[in-house]
Amino acid sequence: MSKQETLIRLQDVTVRYSKGTEALREVSLSVEKGEFVFVVGCSGSGKSTFIKTLLGEVPVSSGNIIVSQKRLDKLKRKELPYYRRTLGVVFQEFRLLEDRNVYENVALAQRVIGVENERMKRNVSIMLEMVGLAQKSKAYPKELSGGEQQRVAIARAMVNRPGILLADEPTGNLDPENSWEIMGLLDEMNKLGTTVVVVTHNNEIVNRMQKRVITLNNGNLIKDEAQGGYVQ
Repeated sequence: MSKQETLIRLQDVTVRYSKGTEALREVSLSVEKGEFVFVVGCSGSGKSTFIKTLLGEVPVSSGNIIVSQKRLDKLKRKELPYYRRTLGVVFQEFRLLEDRNVYENVALAQRVIGVENERMKRNVSIMLEMVGLAQKSKAYPKELSGGEQQRVAIARAMVNRPGILLADEPTGNLDPENSWEIMGLLDEMNKLGTTVVVVTHNNEIVNRMQKRVITLNNGNLIKDEAQGGYVQ
């Protein structure tokens, strides 16, 4: 059996904000290649800070974070945008460009890294097919439902085939039916080899999907279960 590859490692990570609040307190954990991990906890537990540290948006006060063999505290400011392009990121509020259609929103991620046009058209078409929006490539975000907009966001996050997908409350603005469709998509991406980390407060989804669950409380990692549940 081949040795697993660690893609994310936090070593005694503390994040202290300017007013002295500790959003994370000596958190140590690792995520292996191919894992699907939920990060849960009540409001103020440190979930959002956890995602922001992985994105390099919030610096650690002590300890270190290694993502895909890169120590984030060693990255220069000018290197951060290039690092972030290696990740797929999905947010609660979709963050689509309202003046661009579905195709253009997804293609933007390819343009940023300089993919040539023919290959870009092929890649975007494949992703839109995968998320079930091939027939809506010319539609604009305001013409789509919330679930459809989040599927566009997932296509945009995945079109560059990142090794890691970070999802911050991806079902927060969706009804239960659309929430399950989005979680099914994330599960499908994971089965294709992408490592998925989902921050959520949706205990029904966490309990039914039976994935690894990391629980934060007041900045502390209090539980890490291989197939956990979540009671809020």
